[in-house]
Amino acid sequence: MERNQLTVTKSIIIICVVVFLVGLFRKVELAPGITQPFLSWLGSFSWYKCFTEGEVWRLITYQFLHADIAHLVFNMWALFFFGPHIERIMGPKRYLAFYLTCGVAGALFYCLMIATGMLPPYMVFIPMVGASAAIYGIMIATAFLYPDARISLLFPPVTLTMRSFALIILGIASVVLIFNGHNAGGEAGHLGGAIMGLVIMMVWKWRIISRYRNHR
Repeated sequence: MERNQLTVTKSIIIICVVVFLVGLFRKVELAPGITQPFLSWLGSFSWYKCFTEGEVWRLITYQFLHADIAHLVFNMWALFFFGPHIERIMGPKRYLAFYLTCGVAGALFYCLMIATGMLPPYMVFIPMVGASAAIYGIMIATAFLYPDARISLLFPPVTLTMRSFALIILGIASVVLIFNGHNAGGEAGHLGGAIMGLVIMMVWKWRIISRYRNHR
């Protein structure tokens, strides 16, 4: 891919930024003194909206919405850093399908955690937004393909292998979910995206190995 080419990764980043900016100026009043960005009102995910009211498009649209500027910046930085490597290997169409599938898996795993009692039942009404589930899938794919590659973090200022980084972020998400800590619902989404990313990469590797063996 050429440096100036509009890739899937760049396109997703642009869409997320534009959607966030639109949300700053176009809001919906939910109650006196309580507002929500119009696009978040229209596209955020919740069990109730998606499966009770049948608004299934929210499984996709929530992936392009963000709660605040910090949420947006962190996710887009991670996507910009990890996304191009996976897009280059998979190709644009397969990469986009992978990205969206991991995002959908994050929302469904969130619902599963509510259904099993890992998350409080009132969360069926709580809206969820963010590209994090899809990005966790991409990070796990990177760790799967390049386990010994090294990544330097700004905070804390340490250098880790991708394998170690993946284990740490999955461990943190699991602990927060198990003990119903801060943003347990978000961590459930992260785990769902990561699990789907790992499953897809394992199936893809198995298919490549099988194809190689059949052509020997």
